[in-house]
Amino acid sequence: MKSIYILVVVTFFLFFNAQSGEIQYQPVKGYTFVGDDQDMCQLFYIIHSEQEWNMLFKPYPGHYVKEITNIDWQKYNAIATVKTGKDAWRLEAKRLELDEGEFIFEYEAQKTDEGLSWKNATPLVIIAPKKNCRAVQFVENGRMIKKLQNFSSKRDF
Repeated sequence: MKSIYILVVVTFFLFFNAQSGEIQYQPVKGYTFVGDDQDMCQLFYIIHSEQEWNMLFKPYPGHYVKEITNIDWQKYNAIATVKTGKDAWRLEAKRLELDEGEFIFEYEAQKTDEGLSWKNATPLVIIAPKKNCRAVQFVENGRMIKKLQNFSSKRDF
């Protein structure tokens, strides 16, 4: 009976530790946003495959192959936000956490220029290990601004 109790305690410990904590991520570099043309908005994506990725991002012209992040779609998903419109932005990833089955993606956003004469699209993309998640919360400058549900579905955009 004692060994069953210990097994149950260890199982709960491993389950809850696997469901919470800071997650290692990698910023994606060398790509530009080519998705649907949107005016004055912010877009949010969870990307599960190379096919989905290719509909949204292409290598930035002029970047050498060594400067482009390669993504192993068997091991990773991409999490992205894109600010579009007539303003320029600096976006910086700060933290990715797994909390009770939900990713919390924290980042900073700072407007660097306003009223551009062209339409701008500033992406922030990270890759993170595939996990059992129900949702991704996008937390900009300390405030949750978007929550995408059904993380494990085939497409979230």
